[in-house]
Amino acid sequence: MGKRGRKPMKSDTNTRLEKSRESARQCRHRKKLRYEYLEELVSDREKAIVQLQQELERLRSICKQIDQHGMTNEIHQELIQWKNDPDITNLNH
Repeated sequence: MGKRGRKPMKSDTNTRLEKSRESARQCRHRKKLRYEYLEELVSDREKAIVQLQQELERLRSICKQIDQHGMTNEIHQELIQWKNDPDITNLNH
């Protein structure tokens, strides 16, 4: 009694090999996209950290001025400007 089904042909092997190569290409492409996304995410967070550090330094400076000279009109205006800054408002939400 012979084997059932068809015999594997050379073209089936070539087709399987090409599918494997295509799958590997797609995998490398997805990996590249994933790393690009992660790099962008890290870059955005680093920018946010720098912005927060700048705001912290700005507030420290205001506090130092208040400690040295009390609440002046200039400091009051600076605080109002800081409060109305859209970048600061977005960080709070």
